[in-house]
Amino acid sequence: MLQETMSYLPLIAVLFPLLSFAMIMCAQHQAWWRNSWSLIGSTGTLTAVALMYQHLSQGQALIYKIPMIVTPYNLYFRVDEFGFLIALITSFIWLAATIFALEYMNHEKNRGRFFAFFMLTLCGTVGVPLAGDLLTLLLFFEIMSLASYVLVIHTQTDEAFSAGNLYLYLGVFGGMCLLTGMGLFYYNAGSLAIAPQAALLEGLDSYYIAAALLMILGFGIKAGMVPVHIWLPRAHPVAPAPASALLSGLMIKAGAYGIIRIVSMIYTPDSSAMAMGSLSSGVTALWTQVSGAGYVIIWIGIVTMFFGAFLAIIQNNIKKLLACSSISQIGYIIMGAGVGAYMGYDGAMGIGGATYHIFNHAFFKSTLFLAAGAIVYLTGELDMRKLGNLKQTMPFTTIVVLIASLGIVGMPLFNGYASKTLLHHAIVDAYEYNNVYALYFAEWIFTLTSAGTVCYFLKFLYLTFWRPAPEALGETKTEPLLMKIGMGALAVTMILIGTSPYFVLHNLVGPSLNAFVLDSYLVQYFLDINLFYLADLCAVALALGLGAALFFLARRTNVFNLQIPYWLGLEYHGALVGKLAVFTWGVVTLPFIGIQNLFGTITQLLYKRVFLFLQNVDYRPGESAIFRSINISNIEFDMVLVLVALSLILAVAFYLRFGLSVFGF
Repeated sequence: MLQETMSYLPLIAVLFPLLSFAMIMCAQHQAWWRNSWSLIGSTGTLTAVALMYQHLSQGQALIYKIPMIVTPYNLYFRVDEFGFLIALITSFIWLAATIFALEYMNHEKNRGRFFAFFMLTLCGTVGVPLAGDLLTLLLFFEIMSLASYVLVIHTQTDEAFSAGNLYLYLGVFGGMCLLTGMGLFYYNAGSLAIAPQAALLEGLDSYYIAAALLMILGFGIKAGMVPVHIWLPRAHPVAPAPASALLSGLMIKAGAYGIIRIVSMIYTPDSSAMAMGSLSSGVTALWTQVSGAGYVIIWIGIVTMFFGAFLAIIQNNIKKLLACSSISQIGYIIMGAGVGAYMGYDGAMGIGGATYHIFNHAFFKSTLFLAAGAIVYLTGELDMRKLGNLKQTMPFTTIVVLIASLGIVGMPLFNGYASKTLLHHAIVDAYEYNNVYALYFAEWIFTLTSAGTVCYFLKFLYLTFWRPAPEALGETKTEPLLMKIGMGALAVTMILIGTSPYFVLHNLVGPSLNAFVLDSYLVQYFLDINLFYLADLCAVALALGLGAALFFLARRTNVFNLQIPYWLGLEYHGALVGKLAVFTWGVVTLPFIGIQNLFGTITQLLYKRVFLFLQNVDYRPGESAIFRSINISNIEFDMVLVLVALSLILAVAFYLRFGLSVFGF
């Protein structure tokens, strides 16, 4: 159990980008000014977050409260090891993306606006894992969602506005789901703390269940969980590359972070309840109910990872391929979170694997989107069918993409291998936990999805970098220095992670498990696991071999150019659902509309009669009909309405304060 200590560091971490936002807005057309403040905001946030490690390593949780004058709640920061890990990778990758953006945005318009909201989005994104209660988390979550909308529509094309509107609508809907769920939870539990709630031991009634479903849906929209993933393939291609990198690499992790906090922390008994025998029945009942929810979440993750991989295989636009890949990879994380909830007190492998994959995916997906930005910056093209032989003209980007691709497919000694191995262990453990045969089938889908990942990255590498270039592709220049620095910093970090997986496991991922209520023996087993066990290496070899076979088969059968009919797409069905909802609403409200029209007709008739009556009692009629209609006994008619409205307001106010007794009742 961490001891709480007051610290300004969480506040400083969110104030740096907020200050940068304000300063850039003051003189956004000055390049040196906005670039300097962008670097100050990113560097300041990273420094503040990094300084938290010393306190956490000494068993101290950092807290800070800001009194909220207009509400009874404080703005509350509380940083544990899990939140620190998410904040650390957010701030580090944001700095690399900022360095990249300084050069990339030179060919874009409205650069000042971009960097200002780039910093505001950082404020929201880093504030989410630093939040100490659900209300503070919601505040930063909404700052992140609304500020990033400006990044999505930056180019201001029709396609950008269309994708941005979808992103905004789903974001607002997700925010309303979160607000409603948190309201229900607070009404029943009396607390919004991001910690196990003792009130849940009395049983999960329908309000608690509805609150959990709403919050998971709200976070799931941001995470890109199927079937609410449809904004991802549309928003990422239209946003500038630095924004796409952070949308996919970091912001969707805020959704995954929220889901893990809900199912594996808030809806669990705390350690003191576990130790009290009198509460054993409540603890058992709560674990059982959470386990059932975890089973459902496992399958949501499985469907998400498989569906995303299938979509990625048939994409020809690099950014769309990477966006669909993010859907698939978030499925791995959701599956791990589901395993953690399904196994409850024994779920260290699921939560640890999901956390490690959040860490890894943030690096290789951000790197890949930055590389896509470098490609379009130098070639003006994102369609892989029109590219080729970039290994000769863009060797630095080729190496970076190769490192990230080997990481995402799970190649040993690259950064994705450890987390995918742990997640594979997690789904196998989930099957063995209750011997549910469906989870054995899920493990095979896991392997097949991993093979699909190999397939679409072989497609990306072959079409873009290795095959001969089409004649239409002109001469390509080399990457600017700042782009190389941004991509290179992430690539070097991935190599260090891949070659030292135990360092990350023991110093970052392992300590993050202390934030959860887990069996200490299984946590230690997680930390001591042999990542290079022969069976795990064979599983990776199987996925790589199947992926290579799928790639050659897809090339032979022209599957890569397969197009899903629009009428089979989720957007088409979403539009149908929307039209059906509008029609249903029209039918349901038809009687009310009739009553409203009747009331309107009667009111209009009365209005005319009252006007005629008031004109007749006017003892000093005006010289024209217009004067007569607006003058009542020398008092303007609008003033009469104001006086009547004020009288009614005063009557209501007196009633609310003193009750009906003030009126003599």
